[in-house]
Amino acid sequence: MKGFAPNIPIAHKAERPFPNKEILWGSQGGGQTCFPTSTAAYERKYSADPVPLQKFGNAVSGAQERVWIVDEYLLMPDSGKPAKRIEQILTWLPLWFAASDIRLLTKHHQEVDEDELKKFQQRAQAINNQAVRREKECRIELRMHLTRDCDFVHDRFAIIDDELWHFGGTVGGFHSRVSAASRGWRAADHGAISFFEEIWNAGERK
Repeated sequence: MKGFAPNIPIAHKAERPFPNKEILWGSQGGGQTCFPTSTAAYERKYSADPVPLQKFGNAVSGAQERVWIVDEYLLMPDSGKPAKRIEQILTWLPLWFAASDIRLLTKHHQEVDEDELKKFQQRAQAINNQAVRREKECRIELRMHLTRDCDFVHDRFAIIDDELWHFGGTVGGFHSRVSAASRGWRAADHGAISFFEEIWNAGERK
């Protein structure tokens, strides 16, 4: 019959290969797969600008669904102002960012200015404005009850889509001292998703 387009089957979304398990150490070169030398470690420790892990930043930027982070010091650098740390985190969220569910669970710091925190909502709006036909609206949520309503979390974690990252220092590899991050774990296999949701919602019970 004329006037009707033929039925074209829609291909299923291609499943991306899951990352291999990997351990990374912070370095001024953006991260490395082995311990740094003592010379390199001292150079980083006394650097005014420790370089974050490039692989983590790239993983966040390439997220398709979610980015969930648990880190009480996510917004607080070893030295300097929180404003710079927030700007660094925002570089992980470019205007072409595809993921829609971004949740940052940290703790309250008096040094973090409210105007700086507004930049997260401004970035979410800019992302949504960039692609008005997004399947889901990008939402960046920030909660600061980590040590107030659930004071039992020591390590730092991130879930990017279905991948679990574990950090010995600040999420993203900002820490100036020798610390490592591991990746390549399926979050659901280790109860990470349900654990995060439980501690994320802990602040709502008040």
